[in-house]
Amino acid sequence: MARILGAVASSHTPTIAFALDTHKEHDPAWAPIFEGYKPVQRWLAATQPDVLLVIFNDHVTSFFFDHYSQFALGIGESYAPADEGGGARALPPVRGHTGLSHHIAAGLVADEFDLSYFQDKPLDHGCFSPLSMLWPHEPAWPGAIVPLQIGVLEFPIPSAKRCYRLGQSLRKAIESYPEDLKVVLVATGGLSHQVHGERCGFNNTEWDLEFLDLIERDPVRLTEMTHAEYAALGGLEGADAGWTGGA
Repeated sequence: MARILGAVASSHTPTIAFALDTHKEHDPAWAPIFEGYKPVQRWLAATQPDVLLVIFNDHVTSFFFDHYSQFALGIGESYAPADEGGGARALPPVRGHTGLSHHIAAGLVADEFDLSYFQDKPLDHGCFSPLSMLWPHEPAWPGAIVPLQIGVLEFPIPSAKRCYRLGQSLRKAIESYPEDLKVVLVATGGLSHQVHGERCGFNNTEWDLEFLDLIERDPVRLTEMTHAEYAALGGLEGADAGWTGGA
């Protein structure tokens, strides 16, 4: 049976990828961020998961508003980095685990989650910015991924409660997969931030710390909050964090 080894939460800001690609590991502004990834890198190297289930959101790179889904599951055999305007990053495609993807799809639909599915789509920084920090990738990635894209850029978007239940369903689906797989969940997004309008540049460190405490101690409390409360406390783009609290 498949086993969930643990979960990782990471920012997916594209600037992390830029810093990695331009070798800024020792730059004073970037060194603390690179240092912060090292414990997770060591843990992944020691546990050697077979699959990372990456929950992220696309930034209107490969998923457009002419056909926009709340939950889009990757079922392809591989995923390449997307060209977000300056050329695709020099990363090799990462393998998909189609067997686990299909099994998760069946489990989530049985739990009444309506999914869309994709393959042959490149993935943007929502996936590859943190992935390239977590796993070595030269000449190839050490394992496969299952990508789950959550549509949070066009309202109506899923509620925190809905995403929490999604995490519970994901756990059940993964742990019922018959093959002996080691799986790690990776949730990517951001804490408080807003990139448009009068509050452009907004962040709320006090709320960020409270959120991190609650997601560990009392995630159900977070599911009771409305989108308006999240926007007021953390900025509208604070909704783009991938939720896996239930898993």
